[in-house]
Amino acid sequence: MTEVANIWARYGVDIRASCENDERRDGAIKLVVVLADDRAKDSAAGALGSILFVDGVPRPTIFMHPKVIDGLVSSATVMGLSDRQLTSGFHNFIVGRVFGRALAHEIGHYLLRSPSHSGKGLMRALQFTPDLVGQDRELFALSADQVIRLDSLLTQITRADNPAK
Repeated sequence: MTEVANIWARYGVDIRASCENDERRDGAIKLVVVLADDRAKDSAAGALGSILFVDGVPRPTIFMHPKVIDGLVSSATVMGLSDRQLTSGFHNFIVGRVFGRALAHEIGHYLLRSPSHSGKGLMRALQFTPDLVGQDRELFALSADQVIRLDSLLTQITRADNPAK
């Protein structure tokens, strides 16, 4: 959660985990994250996560694939070390980093109301493994156009997801 929250904080989006008993914050959008063993039939091979669009509108459920993420980290070189050279704690830390970056990408689809991808940054279709496991969070930024789109959509999304307000 730290990674995904840090990625979105720069855009004024406050990402927090919640549980069933939490009171809903004013203006909060609730997204459900499902840990899935199998990827959806329509998602790309090796997809770390996915979100479904129905009639051009994203559903508020994100599917994440922790086994795929763990496999990616297990095959990666981190700071010049193979997975066998990493402590289990550091391996888990890197898995959390990759999971957070992949989840931030899927949240981007929801908030930007778009299934489209960009050529670089957070909304890139295919992220490079060294970038996913590396320290540089700046590689997971929105483009200037995406920031403008986000700013214009946030109010609309909040209203649509909170019709009583």
